[in-house]
Amino acid sequence: MIGGVDLQFVTIVTYGRTGSTALQAALNSLPGVVVRGENYNAVRGLHEYMQSISEAADRHHSGKPAHPWFGTARLVPLEVLDDLRRHVVEFVLRPRAGTSWTGFKEVRYEPGHFEDPDALLDYLLFLDKLLPGMRYLVNVRAAEDAARSGWWPENPEAVAVLERTRASLAWATAELQRMLGGDRAVLIDHAHWTQDPQVVIDACARLGLPRDDDAMRAALGHRLDHGPHAS
Repeated sequence: MIGGVDLQFVTIVTYGRTGSTALQAALNSLPGVVVRGENYNAVRGLHEYMQSISEAADRHHSGKPAHPWFGTARLVPLEVLDDLRRHVVEFVLRPRAGTSWTGFKEVRYEPGHFEDPDALLDYLLFLDKLLPGMRYLVNVRAAEDAARSGWWPENPEAVAVLERTRASLAWATAELQRMLGGDRAVLIDHAHWTQDPQVVIDACARLGLPRDDDAMRAALGHRLDHGPHAS
């Protein structure tokens, strides 16, 4: 419960030009669901902040003014995390009255943002600490198809980067399922759900989201044109 309101959390985990905005619209068509768009991976900075706080609290315990780690004796990482949770909900997610599910989508999961799959998984697990009970809707697309869309044609290494990203997200999804449970993370493929919206409907049902199949089908059937080379 946050601010006297019971909230559940969901995030869309993907990369650029995979139909993530259509998925965002589809989730927002469900009753009581508010999923915000990208935030330039702002929450990643909170992960690094919490890591520093936790390490300072764990390694140093000084209350002496002349000590180089003065103040660490009174650091309580869980209190810091609770405050960050309130901040993210109030200022980033901004759920409306009647909201029961909230979250955000993010596309910045390529190797340029995370040095290896372990770092990616560590961050995704942090999201579950920050926003307890987090559900992960992980979306992938064939590298060759994504590379022909949006800004990727400007990157000569696009296919290789996207293949690595797809593999990392698939591995991370399997690890989240293993560690948190099969109903906490679902992997979907753009090639499948664009042909059959039932793929997204079933994935969201597995995650426990509210249902409105007709609204979701309508949202997924609406073409979104944005950005250069939109397809």
